[in-house]
Amino acid sequence: MKKYLGVIAAAMVGLGSAPGLAQVTVIECNSTYTTQRGDSLSRIAEGAYGNPREFQRIFDLNPGVLTSPNVVPIGIDLYIPCADGTPPMDAGGLPVLQPADSDALKILTGDHYAPYVGSTLPRGGFSRALVEYALQAEGGEPDYRIDTIADWGSHLRPLIADGAYALGFPWYKPACTVTYRDADSNFRCDALLFSDPLHQVVVTFYGRAGEVDHIRAAQDAAGLQLCRPSGFFTHDLEELGLTELMDARLTPNAAQDCMRMLISGEADLISANADTLDAIAREMGVSNEIQEVVDFSSVQTLHVVGLRANPDTRLHLRRINQGLRNLMDAGYLQMLAPEYL
Repeated sequence: MKKYLGVIAAAMVGLGSAPGLAQVTVIECNSTYTTQRGDSLSRIAEGAYGNPREFQRIFDLNPGVLTSPNVVPIGIDLYIPCADGTPPMDAGGLPVLQPADSDALKILTGDHYAPYVGSTLPRGGFSRALVEYALQAEGGEPDYRIDTIADWGSHLRPLIADGAYALGFPWYKPACTVTYRDADSNFRCDALLFSDPLHQVVVTFYGRAGEVDHIRAAQDAAGLQLCRPSGFFTHDLEELGLTELMDARLTPNAAQDCMRMLISGEADLISANADTLDAIAREMGVSNEIQEVVDFSSVQTLHVVGLRANPDTRLHLRRINQGLRNLMDAGYLQMLAPEYL
């Protein structure tokens, strides 16, 4: 991470450089800076980039924190993006991801959730690639660590709720304008902040072929046994009126387990995202043995999440959101997608 040291030679008109403050402090890019008395955006830009005229970069990447480039309140946290450099590219024309081994930002993900995360997938999965590219956008340092814990049910609570990890991904976001009976859905709405969507996902239901033709509404599924992996959301079940299935569902650790339960007859229905279930069915050679319940499908979004009570969460998510926008603008997202979809 490059550091810059500069001296303000003259006050910037309209940007309020403080007179009498000749020396500026070195400010690391890709970091958080707490504003002090006498600060202006030009002064901060001088400390970060060696050029007071680079203030616009800081203003643009702190939406909602700064209302005007001319006004810098004391004691607010600003995200300082990096200004320099295009990262090296791999043979496919994508930026080379640098190995990340720092404890500066601890991030949690799971496994066996293709194509989004998985230890056997390219770059650890589509979601992980997006998160890492976003964090390393514009030459950002790999100042984070991503751990994989297979037990999805432990991620949000206790590991993120208790502060063991600052961020987790990929997680679905409920429609938080309603109150859910399920405590997990309410926890997501009340306690978490969400990044911009990483993906839009079709969540679907499957049964055994020939046994689910009659299912068109919630009442048609009465008495059936649903399997959905541990840690998976339930807000869609409430929205679809499938609370009976929600209460009695089987919750193994992985979607593969649900597929096995369906084929063996232990479960009558299984539910997860369509891409994952289709891939599992192909791997197990059971695609002809299962049938989709189309009327229960829904479109959901996957996100990076962090604890609302952590004052750093907004800064981390702002960094990721800007990185995602950079990926989109550079066309890298379109280049990545065919590897996974």
